[in-house]
Amino acid sequence: MDLKISMVERGPIAIIGREGYGDAAKGGQWVPPLWRDMQLHMSEIAPLVKHDETGKPAGIWGAMSDAGRRFFPWESDGLYLAGLEVDLDAAAPSGWSKWVLPAFRYLTVECTPQTYGPALQQTILHELPDRGLELVAAVQEFYPGDKMLLYVPVQKL
Repeated sequence: MDLKISMVERGPIAIIGREGYGDAAKGGQWVPPLWRDMQLHMSEIAPLVKHDETGKPAGIWGAMSDAGRRFFPWESDGLYLAGLEVDLDAAAPSGWSKWVLPAFRYLTVECTPQTYGPALQQTILHELPDRGLELVAAVQEFYPGDKMLLYVPVQKL
């Protein structure tokens, strides 16, 4: 599989969205309802959402953390936040959760929902070791426009 990979640095990223907790092996059952709920009620957070120069949301994120909220990778269970990027000082309205991802250097990997698993596996097992890098936190999903990027944290800044 030929992967489109790049390296980026991002300061802290604030996201407001719908949070869920569940069995890591069953993410396909409990994560999609978070996205549907977020999309149905997105108007409630619309005034808080950051926008790009074209007026579209600047960041749609599928953020992940361990149950201890330390942004470690999932083990047997984990937390997921389906949300939109906001300013760091934005407050989450009632019924919403706000996470602030720490500043990291990320290896970004372009994929699709269909190639997510193989792309992640190739990145973790081959790309990181081949580049002398290692995973230092949970992988995040970023949806710019019609693409999907895996944000693979390789260094905390």
